Amino acid sequence: MVRNRVLPFLSVILLATLPTASFAQDARAVLASVVKAMGAENLKTLHYAGSGSSYVITPGPVPATGWPHTYLKSYVRDLNLETAMSRLHGIRVQGTPPADQTMNHSIDATSPWSTQYQFWLTPYGFLKGAMTGSSSLTTKTVFGSDYRVITFTPPGGHPVSAYLSDKDLIEKVETRIGDRNDVPVEALYRDYMDVNGVKFPMMITEKQGGELSLLVIVNEVKAGK
Repeated sequence: MVRNRVLPFLSVILLATLPTASFAQDARAVLASVVKAMGAENLKTLHYAGSGSSYVITPGPVPATGWPHTYLKSYVRDLNLETAMSRLHGIRVQGTPPADQTMNHSIDATSPWSTQYQFWLTPYGFLKGAMTGSSSLTTKTVFGSDYRVITFTPPGGHPVSAYLSDKDLIEKVETRIGDRNDVPVEALYRDYMDVNGVKFPMMITEKQGGELSLLVIVNEVKAGK
């Protein structure tokens, strides 16, 4: 009698775990397709540069007019995908009279989440993390368009999600920051071009707290494999 009761119970447990396992496999398969479509196989380093607009993020609520705008004369980012490291060098024009202001930031896997998220927010940083760790697959509808959404959680417990186009390109990456993890940040990637076999977005915009924080028009890309 006991055996007859245990077997159906075990069957229920097994069936309950199948959807989770299936979604995990689907996530890996989708990620593999995205890596191939974006030419990210064996990609080790990435250098890209451009110019655009930078916004000065100040403490407290977002101003009614948005973050203060500055002209971004130069934006140069270098990624090491093997060590999860990012270096940023930028020059923005700010003040009265206008003057160049240099920005230099370096982050790695040991940096606090308040800065480390910038690496995972890039399409290639995201792919590196999602392929290395555990990831999940869902679908979402945004303004009438359906997206497959891959989510993974880097060490530290902050989920990061990427929205995939029907061409297996990453169109958006989002996560949260802040003392209470209540500030949404997102990066949008548009106008992909093929650069020596690597698909790279030539327009990058970022938002923090729903307001525009960065706009970069890319004019130089170098990939290292």
